[in-house]
Amino acid sequence: MAREDGDPTWYTRADALFRHALALAPGDFTALAGQGSLALSRHDFTGALALGQRALAIDPSSPFAMGVVVDANVELGRYAAARSALERLLDQRPDLASYSRVSYFLELHGRTAAARRALVQATQSGAPSGENTAWAYLYLGNLDFNHGRYAAAARSYRAAIHTDPGFLHARAAQAKLAAARGDYRKAIAAYSAVVARYPLPAYVIALGDVYRAAGRPAAARRQYALVRAEERLYAANGVNVDVELALFDDDHGGDVAGALARMRALARIQPSVTAEDALAWTLFKAGHARAALAAADRALRLGTRDSSFLYHRGAIEASLGMRGPAARDLRAALSLNPRFSLLYAPDARRLLRRVGR
Repeated sequence: MAREDGDPTWYTRADALFRHALALAPGDFTALAGQGSLALSRHDFTGALALGQRALAIDPSSPFAMGVVVDANVELGRYAAARSALERLLDQRPDLASYSRVSYFLELHGRTAAARRALVQATQSGAPSGENTAWAYLYLGNLDFNHGRYAAAARSYRAAIHTDPGFLHARAAQAKLAAARGDYRKAIAAYSAVVARYPLPAYVIALGDVYRAAGRPAAARRQYALVRAEERLYAANGVNVDVELALFDDDHGGDVAGALARMRALARIQPSVTAEDALAWTLFKAGHARAALAAADRALRLGTRDSSFLYHRGAIEASLGMRGPAARDLRAALSLNPRFSLLYAPDARRLLRRVGR
């Protein structure tokens, strides 16, 4: 239900039911694995890993519990352990869930062609519901979008909606694509329809950014104010939103000092490339460019081909007078996806003109 309507209070209700189940039967495998999945949804990756491992101790052949362990290890930055668990999962059950995880792991390591093949396999492998297949098409579309293949992305988003007509995430992806193409009127209409039914903070932020790009700052500010209330609601229901909130603060004039304290604490226990990138950008916004560069290097240690990661490092390098490395990273970011961000793709082009040779 939380995935369907974006209401985080469902997490609290699910947690109470799992706890009651375990009070009745402390070794119940389904409740333990379910709690692990819930912990993932709440971004409690350390807790998810412990619960997944407890479930596997009861049933070592469970693909569900193994999937929890894979996801937790990836988000914690434990990539060798994630690979080992992923290989076991793929051996046990080569299906949509395992192929999707393989794709993400490959994408993180810069192997985008192989990641795309894995997602195509996911869409073709069948799933227990149309929604699951729609998610695979969405991920395929996002992979293409992130590498500037907008027509291919549009086809995958349409396939997701054809598979599951009520799949709002694909509607939001279509809005993102419209915004990237400069059709702000269409993007605003599409995002507004999505947010009315599914006010996920990421989509509310995206709608605000489109308003901002379209020259409607008052409308943008209303969306950003809504994000603050939503983030408090998520936190009240046990969802860790440190990474998302830090980047929001960095990019929208928020409490950067507070964001930096949270990100430093998080990166110590969760040194994933995503957390390191958020730490790098927050350090940069707080005026610590040298430390930001070290974090940005760690964020790109796997060879991830992500325009935002590359832009962040390029902007940090430019601020330090590192013209050659800055030009390399900014050029790579724009080459991958020239419209990777409504807010920062124009800045990447401006910086590249300044430092380029």
